[in-house]
Amino acid sequence: MLDYHDALATLLAGLTPPADDETLPLSAAANRTLARALPARFDTPSFDNSAMDGYALCDPSGTCTTFGVTVRVAAGDNAAGVALQPGEAARIFTGAPLPAGATAVVAQEDTRRDGDRLQLERPARAGAHIRRRAEEYAAGGALLEAGARLTPAAVALAASQGYAAVPVKPRLKVTVFSSGNELVEPGAVPQPGQIFDANRYQLVAWLAGFDVDVRDGGILPDDAAHTRAALAEASLANDVILTSGGVSVGEEDHVRAALESIGTLTAWKLAIKPGKPFAWGQAGRARVFMLPGNPVATFVTFFLLVVPALRALSGQADAMPRALPVRAAFVKNKVEPRREFLRARLRAEDGALLADLMAGQGSAMLSACAGADALVEIPPATTVAEGDLLNAYLINGAFQ
Repeated sequence: MLDYHDALATLLAGLTPPADDETLPLSAAANRTLARALPARFDTPSFDNSAMDGYALCDPSGTCTTFGVTVRVAAGDNAAGVALQPGEAARIFTGAPLPAGATAVVAQEDTRRDGDRLQLERPARAGAHIRRRAEEYAAGGALLEAGARLTPAAVALAASQGYAAVPVKPRLKVTVFSSGNELVEPGAVPQPGQIFDANRYQLVAWLAGFDVDVRDGGILPDDAAHTRAALAEASLANDVILTSGGVSVGEEDHVRAALESIGTLTAWKLAIKPGKPFAWGQAGRARVFMLPGNPVATFVTFFLLVVPALRALSGQADAMPRALPVRAAFVKNKVEPRREFLRARLRAEDGALLADLMAGQGSAMLSACAGADALVEIPPATTVAEGDLLNAYLINGAFQ
């Protein structure tokens, strides 16, 4: 069995995003992945300007405390030809261009004004409150790298450089299946021995946080020929196929065998708890991820393995999950041979981040997943004492 970290490295090493890209209006590009780097088009700022409302001063010696106010400059004004002489000041506003000769800007609350005479309440440091041309970006420099996710801040940054359209990676096409005769749709009346299908709804809900096109493939019956045909058809039109259930070694577990008959099974069985029967491979152009039938194992393996895979396939430069150091607010004396991921809530106390375990850590107990905000990692064969340093993965940060 593969350890989680080895499995993740192997999984990501075999993934490459689609080679093509598309150009979208910036207004439609939120949360997409940038296909090519964007250079800065202009110096930012494009001119020296004031960082606050106040007065621009001309004081080369740094000793003057009284100034004559000679001009007013507002944001959007053209200050070409406006110049200050030593001992002169300009009334100025945030974002307004700096007059030639200005050595500092002083906040208006640090001054007293009587007509055109300005008195400083405290000395003005040379260069104070001035945004210099190109201090953030110089034209031609790197603005956004290929693989950057177009977050609201990244969209604003592109807009600030005049980009009306940007090149992005195409949306992944994803089909989701559940597997098992025991499953019925929510809203139906289950017969003896049947349960409601939670996993397919869980996976579709997870995918709502990603910029992908999702198709609900329904429930696959425990039938080898039907399962093989459904996966073969889905492999023709999808970048990703997700299945849950049918990947273990039982006589009615047909999904893994179906993939082996139409494509390639790369790896299966992980040394993690929960989530041991997780597998992946490829059929046609589609990457196939086979998640366990247990809903908690589906939750954990989707978060820890499929989320990084989707990031990588979307072209994001940083696909790896981010771990936070936390202190255990619990004790665990029982050791496990597999790496465990326990459902927890985090809280801050005395400058430290503490992890409290959720009640109901059983592998079929979704209630702990619904209340948790992190997965806490317990290495194999390890006990935990209160205060021990552990890694935690923020569930609410899955889409970042």
